[in-house]
Amino acid sequence: MNEKISREVKNTKIIPLKEAGVLKSGGTPSKNNNNYWGGNFPWITAKDLKVPVLENSIDRLTDEGTNHAKIAPKNSLLILVRGMTLFKDVPVCLAGRDLAFNQDIKALIPKKDVDPNYLLMFLKSKKRELLGLVDSAGHGTGRLNIDLLENLNIAIPPIPEQKAIADLLSTWDEAIEKTERLIRAKEQRLDAYGRELFNRKNACNYKGWKSIRLKDVLIEHGDKSTGNEEVYSVSVHKGLVNQIEHLGRSFSASNTENYNCAHYGDIVYTKSPTGNFPLGVVKQSYVSKDVIVSPLYGVFTPKSFHLGIVIDFYFSSPTRARNYLYSLIQKGAKNTLAITNKTFISKKLHLPVDETAQKAIAEYVITAREEIDLLKQLADKYKIQKSGLMQKMLTGTWRIKLEIINKYR
Repeated sequence: MNEKISREVKNTKIIPLKEAGVLKSGGTPSKNNNNYWGGNFPWITAKDLKVPVLENSIDRLTDEGTNHAKIAPKNSLLILVRGMTLFKDVPVCLAGRDLAFNQDIKALIPKKDVDPNYLLMFLKSKKRELLGLVDSAGHGTGRLNIDLLENLNIAIPPIPEQKAIADLLSTWDEAIEKTERLIRAKEQRLDAYGRELFNRKNACNYKGWKSIRLKDVLIEHGDKSTGNEEVYSVSVHKGLVNQIEHLGRSFSASNTENYNCAHYGDIVYTKSPTGNFPLGVVKQSYVSKDVIVSPLYGVFTPKSFHLGIVIDFYFSSPTRARNYLYSLIQKGAKNTLAITNKTFISKKLHLPVDETAQKAIAEYVITAREEIDLLKQLADKYKIQKSGLMQKMLTGTWRIKLEIINKYR
């Protein structure tokens, strides 16, 4: 199950994980004792395992509660061993301080000849193998097989080289984190712009805006498949996407004659709950060619392409989408959404009717989204480069120069 690691790498030992550190189980102090909870000592659960280094938590213990908890010392590795998350990821984090942790987590306490940061990087590089150790526990919950985990092969070079590798790889983590911080900042700025823009209290501040029904600016053209178009779906984050490329297969019917055609710039409403959009997703098509979508979707052509961007931006917020759709929809059997295309465009929205205003907003949104997309591509590039470097460094295929290693002696 483990990837074969060359045993010919000079001075590098290949040992099972259980020889690199000691695994310790977590626990939960009584939830019925209020004296245990609400203090300042971190108590880690699965929902906290989202950052590389752990120092804080959502739930916290008092001094009394800490006395009844399992403690992971600073520089331990916390590994999720039970939970639904394990079917897609095996979170591994470093304890930046002493921490309490629950029974869904194991603490791995590295031995003296193992650098904690190196071991963290190594285990993160083995994500695919770790996922292979996951099976189902009771009620379908994911469970990491501890026996197999303890026998996972680990490459352990001398401690100075471990530290040098960990430091080198940490520079990539810093670049990734910096880029992701920029992404979050730009997303927050764009979100704040949307909240300000569509706040009805500011309506009088915008020239060229008017309260109008969507039917006055969205036209249902009713075009159907000609038999030559590709089948697309709607993604919350990516908009219109090719079903095969995005989902791995086509979910369309064998006969797509009644599928709706979506032209470049059209507005598409899915009428199906998705993620943070329980009342359906509304997206503009930026696909340069005609495509077809489910006959259940509503497809509309906006009065102008720029106005379509404004409408797409309005519905990009789960809160704004719910505010518009909630009063129009009735939930049907099996949580289906009962709403006609005519009903969807029957309600009023405060929108720019002046083309200059539409263009200004559209250009701001397009520029902001392009900047965010470029940063996401950069972050992905860093991650791919780091992954390749990790594979080479952690298996001994590439070795750090001796003069660099000597700095860590």
